[in-house]
Amino acid sequence: METLFRNLRLAARQIWRQPGFSIAVIVTLGLAIGANTAIFSFVHALLIRPFPFRDAEQLVEIRSVRGGQDGKLSMREILDIKEQISIVQDIAAHTGGAGGYNYSGDGGRPEEWRAILTTGNLFEVLGVPLAVGGKWPDLADRERDYRVILTHSVWQNRFAGKHDVVGRKIALDHAAGYQIHGVAGPGFDFPSGIQVYRSLGGFAPRDRKGFRNVVGIARINRPHGVKRLQAELDVLARNLASQHPDSNAALGFRAVPFREIYSGNVKAYLLVLLAAVGSVLLIACANVVNLMLSRALRRDREMAVRIALGAGRKDLLGQLLTESTLLSLMAAMVGLGLAWWWMKLLRAIIGFELPAWLQVSIDAQVLLFTLVLALLTGILSGLAPAIHLVRESLSATLKEGGRGSSSSRSAVRIRDVMIVGEVALAVVLLAGAGLLIRGFFELQSQSKGFTTDRTVTFRVALGWKRYINQDLIQRYYERVLENLRALPGVEGVALVTNPPLARQEENPRTVQADGQSIDEVRRNPYVTYQNISEDYFRFLGIPLKSGRIFSDFDRATSEPVAIVSERLANLLWPGQDPIGRRILHDPNAAKPGPYRKVVGVAGNVQQQELGGEPGFDLFVPYRQASDGNQYILVRSNTPLPELERKIEQSVWSIDPEQSIFNFKSYEQRILDSIWQLRISRTLLILFGLVALTLAAIGIYGVIAYMVGQRTK
Repeated sequence: METLFRNLRLAARQIWRQPGFSIAVIVTLGLAIGANTAIFSFVHALLIRPFPFRDAEQLVEIRSVRGGQDGKLSMREILDIKEQISIVQDIAAHTGGAGGYNYSGDGGRPEEWRAILTTGNLFEVLGVPLAVGGKWPDLADRERDYRVILTHSVWQNRFAGKHDVVGRKIALDHAAGYQIHGVAGPGFDFPSGIQVYRSLGGFAPRDRKGFRNVVGIARINRPHGVKRLQAELDVLARNLASQHPDSNAALGFRAVPFREIYSGNVKAYLLVLLAAVGSVLLIACANVVNLMLSRALRRDREMAVRIALGAGRKDLLGQLLTESTLLSLMAAMVGLGLAWWWMKLLRAIIGFELPAWLQVSIDAQVLLFTLVLALLTGILSGLAPAIHLVRESLSATLKEGGRGSSSSRSAVRIRDVMIVGEVALAVVLLAGAGLLIRGFFELQSQSKGFTTDRTVTFRVALGWKRYINQDLIQRYYERVLENLRALPGVEGVALVTNPPLARQEENPRTVQADGQSIDEVRRNPYVTYQNISEDYFRFLGIPLKSGRIFSDFDRATSEPVAIVSERLANLLWPGQDPIGRRILHDPNAAKPGPYRKVVGVAGNVQQQELGGEPGFDLFVPYRQASDGNQYILVRSNTPLPELERKIEQSVWSIDPEQSIFNFKSYEQRILDSIWQLRISRTLLILFGLVALTLAAIGIYGVIAYMVGQRTK
């Protein structure tokens, strides 16, 4: 221990005596360590750190599968899984995609609360306690119930964190009968961005297998895993298909580990980025090796004199490694500050918030990673120069006196290897960045099937209590569209249930073409059902392949009509003219809607992801089947903040208690849909440039030193 403290004092003195050299090493390593810490914090949050649920590795999500497409489950299927699969300890259900409740009436600004409907055992299955109150009784899962559980942030922001909120009546969607039953714990917004939870009772009938509107969250018994569960789900799917062919033929189930839900799409990108910043660290180490080697050549005589006076080579090696490690630890302190900036940059690039319970931060494990990385970096960057110093010939060094020595062969070899390695790694990083840039622009240049120039989108969710029938919903949207068209600078307005690439989870339903057999209907895929205004196709530039678009005459009193996407038309009527054919949406519904006459075929659009397969789309005029939860698209040259203010005023002039939310430019929505590629592209470019800069600095330093040596 005494030796260690002596080495630390000598190292600190040496660092202080050469501030220029020390700053260069600290900045070089600090940049690299900071980048590694930032990327590792994301890797740790998504791939390593346990989720804040009890035994999270035993949690799985269960969905239905039809024709390779993921869908939802019926409540009856949830019960079948609970009753027939022995390794399932318990299973909860929720509606998956967030709906919205309009909260107003307390004198504050109207808000749209993102909500899901869930069974009362969701918190128990996840293993998270409530902060205030308790879960609703099991009876609420069977009958329509108006008890709700608030998230902790809503409780703090709208109710000042008062514990007497339990039992309080509140108005949601202009209905005053809702009752606060509890408050979730801090940071809980499962599955993401939720603000209020309501009982599923009355919304998921237990006796209809064909009505699928929920996702299952199951907790499985130890030591069983997902493979065992999937095998049992496959058996259950086959049994249900034979027992209930009308609803379950050609339908399977899929179990997904909880971590894969949130990291499956980003795991490969994170590992690529981790490898990239690892390369930057190696380049930084190589650069520091060259700097230290250049300094070591100036210290040959010092080391030789100390050896001649009796110092042991191992002692000198320990002191030199202490110097490099101390420099690396100081660089790590700088790197932690830089890591915070890197993480802020990454979050800005992502463009949307991760779940509150899945936050990326510099915690104890990340700090430990940084410490270990700093120690390894210090040893790695200081080992070669230290070995060179203590192995130099004593007599040769002393004979050269103070004239300055030329580089030894070993030093030259080390230096050459470091330079070649730096340049090679920098070229690899830049080449990878170039490939990603090309892929990014190719993806953006691909035909999406629609145009988004100067378009903004926002969502309006109407309260069911005030807008109790389709006539009121239609009249509201007609007034909104009329008011928006009258705004200065607005060039077009359209309405749609779910805009392409909006990242909005749907309740998948299938269709039935007139004349299809039961077996053919069972093989039909899930479709995207869209209520649209008559100018929707013109607005987005979606081509009409045949037939006509909707008109103002397509109303509730006229013949039910529909437009299908080209892909859906080719699937249902291959080689035939679909115009005039009839189609039924959701044939498994308790009260299926009317058969609709196909009046047009629209071009395919990429509904779910850029570069993916086009969707199977079914379009219906909103005046015939209005939905109180719609997106509105507006095209205008007006700056975004000013346009948002004008749109809010226009909407509130019709209903001052109606909120709008999810206001965003369409281009930003598209960028959000490829955020993984954007992160990889941006950071690989940045890391490549940093690596190239470090390599150039290293080469310059070596050449400058060599020139200096030869002019002495």
